[in-house]
Amino acid sequence: MSLRSRVTMALGAVIAASSLSVPMVQAADPIGPARVEMTTGALGTFLTDENGRTLYVFLSDNNGPSVCYGGCATAWPPLLTNGMAVAGTGVQQGLLGITTRNDGTTQVTYNGWPLYYWFRDSAPGEMKGQWVNNLWFVIAPDAQLNPKHVAYVGKASSPLGDVLVGPNGRTLYMFDTDKDGVSNCYGQCAVAWPPLLTDVQPQANTGVRQSLLGTTTRNDGTLQVTYNGMPVYYWFRDNAAGQWNGQSVGKVWWMVTPNGARLARSLPQYTTLAAGSTPYGPILVGKNGRTVYMFTRDTDGQSACYDRCAQVWPPVLTDIPVITGNGADTKLIGTVKRTDGTTQVTYNGMPLYYYFADAAPGDLKGQNVNSVWFVLRPSGEVLKPG
Repeated sequence: MSLRSRVTMALGAVIAASSLSVPMVQAADPIGPARVEMTTGALGTFLTDENGRTLYVFLSDNNGPSVCYGGCATAWPPLLTNGMAVAGTGVQQGLLGITTRNDGTTQVTYNGWPLYYWFRDSAPGEMKGQWVNNLWFVIAPDAQLNPKHVAYVGKASSPLGDVLVGPNGRTLYMFDTDKDGVSNCYGQCAVAWPPLLTDVQPQANTGVRQSLLGTTTRNDGTLQVTYNGMPVYYWFRDNAAGQWNGQSVGKVWWMVTPNGARLARSLPQYTTLAAGSTPYGPILVGKNGRTVYMFTRDTDGQSACYDRCAQVWPPVLTDIPVITGNGADTKLIGTVKRTDGTTQVTYNGMPLYYYFADAAPGDLKGQNVNSVWFVLRPSGEVLKPG
């Protein structure tokens, strides 16, 4: 199946492109003819402007007039010209053309394809727009669209410091079992820990060392990104950027610093408290929206729930100050030391617990168990039957 055929079904993604939250970046009004050059990078040879900024084509244009306006054109500013564009060395003048946009400006085309920038390319040679929404691609001087993926590795903050993240901002991990730069994670392991793949040499975002980036060939022939010689992976339970749920799993999976060191220590425990909505009105909820409970047998702010009890009713623990969400009263939040030295969160003086049978946010299966376990209102009031 051709590149165009594979992505024609994704034409609706133009709506997604138009809805991007982006700064107002407009294409500059040209004072003369635009000049189109070529450059060579990780993706091979492709078109750029005269300043080396990468140019892209949009499959939704279907090799004709531009359909990228509004929010789309904010994220993908068109390459404008005043007069016929000029071909640089290696660029075919006969393939250069122009098209008139809805606002009367003139956009450069190549072999009929309107040309654009990508607002996230901040420097010459960057190609971060490649494959965005499966609709945007660099174009070669021979007018062929380039189908290859290039993985950009960046850095982000975590509770343990700066760590590596993939092109989508999700945290990357290394696996202690990998040896000599070769992955040992296949089958179900690779389902839980998808490798970061690339078709070409991966690229470094700001704060990441290009010299430490490399690749290793997996058993199926795909190229996996390595950093400081170690293959890197995502964790399937990290659903978005800013999550680190894979850290220390099995004591063999670790986040990686921009210097290439593994962060072989556990994340600090933390919790959030906020108000949750239920048919009984607002209640206090903890991390991930799970219901928290108090135990009437606790006295003087001290927990009476240990051993088997604590397995059924895990205490709400934290190593750092509690993060307060909407509806929780910071004046009512406190902590108490448990006998094992861990720190349990209290609310209005009452130690807090989860219930093992609550599988999802909104579950209230622990309410009134044995007539001693109850949920709390954000006001600190105990919610008892009647």
